[in-house]
Amino acid sequence: MRKSDAQKSAILLFSGGLDSLLAAKILLEQHIQVIGLYFILPFSPPDVDPDDLGVSEWSKKIEIPMIYHRCGREYMQIIENPSHGYGKNLNPCVDCRLYFLRKAKELMEREGASFVATGEVVGQRPMTQMKHMLNHLERESGLRGLLLRPLSAKVLKPTQTENDGIVNRDLLLGLSGRSRKVQMELADRYGLSEYPSPAGGCPLTDRNIARRLKDVFTFIDSYSMIDIYLLTVGRHFRLTEKLKIIVSRNKVENDELEKYKEEADYFIVPAFRGPSIFLRGVVEEGDIDRIGTILLRYRSGSERGSDFHLYRRGEPAVTLAAQGTISESQLKKLMI
Repeated sequence: MRKSDAQKSAILLFSGGLDSLLAAKILLEQHIQVIGLYFILPFSPPDVDPDDLGVSEWSKKIEIPMIYHRCGREYMQIIENPSHGYGKNLNPCVDCRLYFLRKAKELMEREGASFVATGEVVGQRPMTQMKHMLNHLERESGLRGLLLRPLSAKVLKPTQTENDGIVNRDLLLGLSGRSRKVQMELADRYGLSEYPSPAGGCPLTDRNIARRLKDVFTFIDSYSMIDIYLLTVGRHFRLTEKLKIIVSRNKVENDELEKYKEEADYFIVPAFRGPSIFLRGVVEEGDIDRIGTILLRYRSGSERGSDFHLYRRGEPAVTLAAQGTISESQLKKLMI
């Protein structure tokens, strides 16, 4: 990037949602080059192609280039030990936001951009978008004076970016609160039709995902990023402190689990229509028999077979027969 271009460029945290779309359009109207930054969370498939994500489609519609950052172990360490604590479930929203902003700052410096922008609106989200917290995030991220919120700029102190004339403050907005009426009117003005609805929330706010992730942090010392992704797949059961299993719910999940068969400590494939089972941990006496009862519990209703193939990492498969039953109350006790 040439120096003259860099003086009028920004890194925008871009989710593809309405607020970030509007922030981009406001900056583009001021002839500022916008580079979108999108974070692919560990709950996305490891083989996902960024071009297949909805955010990619929207970035092309408004003609901004994108940079994608896949969150890995560094991100998970923050999730496991957040300095600002958790929300209702396992959502460390403040620390997560700080991580995104610090990565944006690194990209800003690497690209020679002038500032970082976000689509945040004062008062829209309780944990991270109250005015005092927005100020705290600016300080803690190292972006003092260089973090612009175009949708709420006029209810916040002017940034250095505005004072230096890189951005015209008069052309920014002063939104606050949870109403989205003004945003929808702006979307019409910019010709943004069929824009995404407000996000339903981060996976970490989901109670089921939160329980499963707590289980990983508690029982799996050397978890992999595959372990984290698979929290979103199948039914999860904790059989013992040493052993957890993931039982697929349908053919799509069968196929998805089988993609990562080599990552499992053991893997079960039925010789009949039924679920594949991903095993993580140490198998002790009686464990396979109990898993066999779970396998039979979830086989297709019309099936009568009981044989299954058990794979142990690095060893040939053995064929065994499942037998016995397990009650719903027993299953419930084991389910994570």
